[in-house]
Amino acid sequence: MSTSHLDALEIQWAEKYNHRNARSYQANQSAERLIAKGQRARFNSGMPYPVYIASGEGSQFKDLDGNTVLDCNAGWNASFIGRAHPAVTSAVHAAMTGLGAPGGAMHPSPIRDEFAQLLCERIPGAERVIFAPSGSEANTYALRLARAFTGKQTIIRMAGGFHGQHDALLGEQSSKSGLAPTAINNIITVPYNDLSAVADVLHRNHGSIAAVIAEPMMTIPGAIHQRNGYLQGLRNETVKHGALLILDEVITGCRFAVGGASEYYQLSAPPDLVVMGKMLGGGLPVAVVTGRADIVEQPISASNTHAQNPVALAAAVAAMQVTTPAVFAEAAAKGERLRRSLRKMANGQSISLTVTGDGPCAGVHFSSEEIMDYASAERANHRLWRLMCLGLANEGLGLTSRTFGPTAAWNEADINTALAAFETTLTAIATAQQHDQVKAGL
Repeated sequence: MSTSHLDALEIQWAEKYNHRNARSYQANQSAERLIAKGQRARFNSGMPYPVYIASGEGSQFKDLDGNTVLDCNAGWNASFIGRAHPAVTSAVHAAMTGLGAPGGAMHPSPIRDEFAQLLCERIPGAERVIFAPSGSEANTYALRLARAFTGKQTIIRMAGGFHGQHDALLGEQSSKSGLAPTAINNIITVPYNDLSAVADVLHRNHGSIAAVIAEPMMTIPGAIHQRNGYLQGLRNETVKHGALLILDEVITGCRFAVGGASEYYQLSAPPDLVVMGKMLGGGLPVAVVTGRADIVEQPISASNTHAQNPVALAAAVAAMQVTTPAVFAEAAAKGERLRRSLRKMANGQSISLTVTGDGPCAGVHFSSEEIMDYASAERANHRLWRLMCLGLANEGLGLTSRTFGPTAAWNEADINTALAAFETTLTAIATAQQHDQVKAGL
């Protein structure tokens, strides 16, 4: 049986990847004897094993083999301002040498209160703050707050949305192994971007819904952005039916605007609760739930040893101070240029490719239909997406998750590097597809 051109291309790119990343391969082989697979290689791209980082600065890092890689995922969406930013580095050094690592409510540092003040000044509707070390814990606290405040139990979530590791909120892409059968009791799932579905559930369950939780842009399926005023519609419907709106901005909160998605999309009224994390800490683990005082002041259990770590909060303050409106606007402009250029490439190659995203974020789906929700994203050709990631890795792009794009650290040369890599990779895939179609007589 003859090998298809796409199969041959994948074999060729895999061989190049192995040659390019020999030391990362060796390191991963050693890691297999120590680290569970679920955390050793958590990515859904086409690379057979992860690339190990030796050093990094700004928008780039060097791997163990000495290759320079453009960071397209911001350290899995953890640092909008880039690696080893001088302001963050200085703040972390000062906090570590001056305060030491331990923190917490028993002996807080003034840096905690400075951070909270800055956050409440920036985020629409933020009146109180609860700290957490990651978005998973923060979303756990948000659900507790909503249920405590409303006295209701049912939560509406979006199919394909990701809200961390809370048992009840694990998305369709996550393993359900080990979950109690009752984990998803009181959870109703509806499609993203389908306001009528949310309105129908709220209407049929009027008075029994605690909250609707949604991302401003679904990130795990690939930068699926809101359409037709969807977020404003969620705000309107939750107000109408007496449910809370929880906006999960763990990824978008420090990427879209100073005030997050509420500001970026100019919502008429802020969400009741906003969850933030990842980029909030300038690369260090910081997350929060913030919102209306009467909701956030509910007496839930929210203690956590590392939630008010002064070193991490010093990094967060430094990151907030350098991310001005101009910085966000420039990153968004680069994101728009990237999306526009990718669409032009797809048209020029006659390849079925749909580009999604907003602000500085982009997603690529090998599909001819509009990608509106998780279901339409799942219908795309995932084999071609993984093949693309493998090709891009060989061109020096670090793209390991379906939402990618420029950060504040990217410059014009980085944009050009990314576009050149996509051009080379997509051209090769399109050519292989065309040869296979001719061979098949299509």
